[in-house]
Amino acid sequence: MGFRKQKHAEAWIPEVRNIFCVGRNFRDHASELGNQVPDSPMIFGKFTHALVPASGEVPYPSGRSDVHHELEIVLVLKDTPIRERPLEAVGAVALGIDLTDRELQSALKQKGYPWEAAKSFRRSAIVTDLYEFDDFAADVENARFALQKNGRVVQEGVPSEMVFSLSDLMLHCLDVYGLAAGDILFTGTPSGVGPVRPGDELTLFMNGEPWATFRFSAHEGGSP
Repeated sequence: MGFRKQKHAEAWIPEVRNIFCVGRNFRDHASELGNQVPDSPMIFGKFTHALVPASGEVPYPSGRSDVHHELEIVLVLKDTPIRERPLEAVGAVALGIDLTDRELQSALKQKGYPWEAAKSFRRSAIVTDLYEFDDFAADVENARFALQKNGRVVQEGVPSEMVFSLSDLMLHCLDVYGLAAGDILFTGTPSGVGPVRPGDELTLFMNGEPWATFRFSAHEGGSP
């Protein structure tokens, strides 16, 4: 299956309204971190300043020592979803990396605090170019996405393995928070999450086709 590129992420980042993310949407990922699978979608948010295109060099987050990659399918909405046909509200699909400060997240969870400090720091939502959703929706359940780090595949997943389907996630967000054009949805990560370091090169694949390659520069600001 081929995909038609829609437009570059840089063109739509200023237009994004809300960034919804879902935790523990793959059973194997929940298990690898010792977490229970939730009974309903576990939604958290990222601030729009977290967004950055998956191209060239992305500054490595300064002041953090245990940052992990989490590969996800990202949906970009063009309309408010209709309950009977929620996927028709999706205007584009992308791949994204939800960067997570794992050490800080663990500390926040122990205290019962929200995750935003560990999830929503600057440049923690790295997103590829956008692709036509119609090409993706034709076989959405079996679309295989993967992440390669320094030449080795470290994460792979398919939507059919999700605890909550793409439609389920959209309807949950619609009912609880509201969902409309300009919102984007990170849909959950499969197992294989792990640390990234300055100098690491990441390539994101959809059905074997590379959608983006970028490298982490030395630290925030891109200076050595």
